[in-house]
Amino acid sequence: MWEACWSHYQTDYFHLFICISIMAVYGDDIVQQNLGTDDMLLHFNSLAMHMSGKLVLKKARSLLYKFRLLQRIPCCLHDISVLAGPGNWDSHHVPQIYCICKTVHEKERCPFSGICM
Repeated sequence: MWEACWSHYQTDYFHLFICISIMAVYGDDIVQQNLGTDDMLLHFNSLAMHMSGKLVLKKARSLLYKFRLLQRIPCCLHDISVLAGPGNWDSHHVPQIYCICKTVHEKERCPFSGICM
């Protein structure tokens, strides 16, 4: 998994998809046991040498694929879809960005505030 993080598979943010996939695959215990923050950290740290790397990477690639199929994404996820270099995001599909900012101050700073939902 370490190499997959460094490979920047189709985006500079592939490590985020790996994190989400770990939570999706191994996070049920957290919810069922209603663990606190410290216990969550302990739980995921204890999985370090015991989780299936193949399963986590497969899930991460699946999540990235589903993300790339989205027609619209919120402004807070804009940078994830930006080209990361040659060959990345080779479909050149750029999803429509919409602003989810709630306060006037946030909307003033958001470059996508003109297209709020």
